[in-house]
Amino acid sequence: MRAWILGTAGWMPTVHRGTTSVLVRAGDRALLLDAGTGAARLVSEPGLLDGATRLDVLLTHFHLDHVCGLLYLPATGLPVEIHAPGEWLYGSASAQVLAPLLRAPVSPFASQPFAIRELDPGGGSIAGVPVALRAQLRHWAPTAGIRIGDALALVTDTAFDEGTAGFVAGVRHLLHEGLVDVARPCVRRWRRDGGAGGAGRSRGRRGPAHAPPPAPAGRSGGARA
Repeated sequence: MRAWILGTAGWMPTVHRGTTSVLVRAGDRALLLDAGTGAARLVSEPGLLDGATRLDVLLTHFHLDHVCGLLYLPATGLPVEIHAPGEWLYGSASAQVLAPLLRAPVSPFASQPFAIRELDPGGGSIAGVPVALRAQLRHWAPTAGIRIGDALALVTDTAFDEGTAGFVAGVRHLLHEGLVDVARPCVRRWRRDGGAGGAGRSRGRRGPAHAPPPAPAGRSGGARA
């Protein structure tokens, strides 16, 4: 199993950083964790998908910076299947939640181009890799924490959450929220340590999964999400 971090920015991309997207490869299978603007690299760097026979996408939630890249994926030429938490976290079918984005007049495609499946909160296997999931309720719109075996965990869009420690314990690579403020989950501030207190103990490497954009020159205030 191998993984590529395609984007780690939160809210908006910068010149050098796309919004959240992580590619996991296992043989001829490819799994994309979130589809932010970083997903464009699957088109600009087609070697990332060499040998893949299809592309599965696992969404943590439906905010635009995590799903806008879905509209890039038909350019990969692969069949795409989306696994999303609509029914689990929001009580609405994922296809219904995504419909405004994936259909005209917003979508450039005449018809909805993907198969969409509901995430099983019990986890299991997606694209040939073991997946564990955890509901993260400290974000004003709940999100799914994702763990790929002991190799990788993606914990994005959540404030401090004591339950994260047990969920990520022993994972080799932890990508943890770096934008949502610890004390006020609904307020995004220009700080790089927001939420990191819930990262817990991991024996491996840790990095930001949802890094803030740079503050405008001469301004240190925040913005409401």
